[in-house]
Amino acid sequence: MAFLIVRNERDAEEILADTALTAWRKIDALRTPEGLRSWLLTTATRLALRRRRRFQPQLVSLEAASDVPTDDRSPIDRLELREAINRLPPRMRAVIALHYVADLPTAQIAAVVGRSENTVKTQLRQARARLRVALADDPPELTAPAREEPT
Repeated sequence: MAFLIVRNERDAEEILADTALTAWRKIDALRTPEGLRSWLLTTATRLALRRRRRFQPQLVSLEAASDVPTDDRSPIDRLELREAINRLPPRMRAVIALHYVADLPTAQIAAVVGRSENTVKTQLRQARARLRVALADDPPELTAPAREEPT
């Protein structure tokens, strides 16, 4: 999760270590054992978003980008999808990752990112729309205006 937000392997490893340390120190705050996954995801996501705000984003190498799980699309399609996801704002990237990678429902995502469920739904909808536009065969921003034929 952390890598999908910060897009840097070294930072993601530090976030993982910080998450484990926080869990070790504050395990008594966990109310039920069933909530452990959500609690850890919340901690990791918040640490990643905080780190992302503090530091300028790093360029992601193609090798690091290949770690993002994808479906049976062609390598070109997967690369385009990764690049489109990388261009999303960090909060949108976080909700996309929590929804599609961690397979969390919107209510749990809202708890993880500290936003309302409606905000999460809106961010998911906007992120999907941005991805559709970015992955379209003929994106609107690259399309030249149609010329009128002289009459």
